[in-house]
Amino acid sequence: MTVLPDDGLELAAEFPDVTHEQWQRLVAGVLRKAGKDVEGDAAEEALSTQLEDGLRTRPLYTARDTAPEPGLPGFAPFVRGGRAEGNTVGGWDIRQRHTVADRDTVLADLENGVTSLWLVAGEGGIPVPDLGTVLDGVYLDLAPVVLDAGADTEPAARELLRLYEERGVAAEAARGNLGADPLGHEARTGRPGDLA
Repeated sequence: MTVLPDDGLELAAEFPDVTHEQWQRLVAGVLRKAGKDVEGDAAEEALSTQLEDGLRTRPLYTARDTAPEPGLPGFAPFVRGGRAEGNTVGGWDIRQRHTVADRDTVLADLENGVTSLWLVAGEGGIPVPDLGTVLDGVYLDLAPVVLDAGADTEPAARELLRLYEERGVAAEAARGNLGADPLGHEARTGRPGDLA
């Protein structure tokens, strides 16, 4: 962000302000020399370009050109999200990926700003039986857990759901996801996963 000095110094302060109409007159003069006799908005339109996707670009955009009103989050046209509160209740979600069964690192991350955990479990990651140890001390109702277990999704999901139940986390308080993506797993690895 640029902050102007207190004396109001502006980059183009020594130049006089020019109106949009003055610019259009200059464009019309140039177009007249090229054999097109147009004035005002028609001069500006003559320099517009129709793109292949149906959009039209204009030769000059100014502060008077504003984007259409995007609407409110959770309401049509849904360009600002499908829910009024956004994707997370508290704002940004800072998710840290973990591939090693290291409880101390997980807790240190949560204590230093991480708000959710991405646990790679099973082959090439945290052994599924170690999920309970890795999540020991983690408030599962506060820190969403996202699993990425590939072919081991079913046993990893069962273990995580068991941990929620064992620690008394109500179903509506359990946040995150089980990461069940059999098509994505097969596309990444070329091997079908046992995600029944």
